[in-house]
Amino acid sequence: YKNYYRTVKRIVQKSSGNEDQARDIFQEVIIVIYNKLQDNKFEITSSFFTFFYGVINKIWLNYRKLNSKNPLGYAIDFNDEIGVDSSNQEVEILARKALRNQLFYTYFRQLTMGCQEILQLFLVETNADKIAQILDLKNANYVRKRKANCLETLLNKIRKDWKFKELI
Repeated sequence: YKNYYRTVKRIVQKSSGNEDQARDIFQEVIIVIYNKLQDNKFEITSSFFTFFYGVINKIWLNYRKLNSKNPLGYAIDFNDEIGVDSSNQEVEILARKALRNQLFYTYFRQLTMGCQEILQLFLVETNADKIAQILDLKNANYVRKRKANCLETLLNKIRKDWKFKELI
């Protein structure tokens, strides 16, 4: 409890949940893990934290869907792919994706708004000329240079995080 509750609480509160919900989710995670451990064939091939993180995300996603007025609002969340009865390998892969996404978005939000806008436009495959026009920047070459600088800053921040080494 001391080692893992804060992780659950942070995930839940980060996505507009409250402490009561975090406690409920934590209990459900413990039950799922306990049930998995009862299966003699069950084997954790990742770190326990990675597995635990994947289970948290699955349960919290399901909770949000059930309690959301617009369940389709969460449909783009890649955690939709995981089922509680999924194989351990699938859970590990999806948990790593979740951790990578969390790491990316944590540092992405720390970038300047200008960098965020440029990278978001590139992610939706907007060309440099159009980005220069949209953001009222000098020209496409300037946009490409800013993109390269923004990506370099983002990647340097991610590489310095201790979680990065566990995820590669």
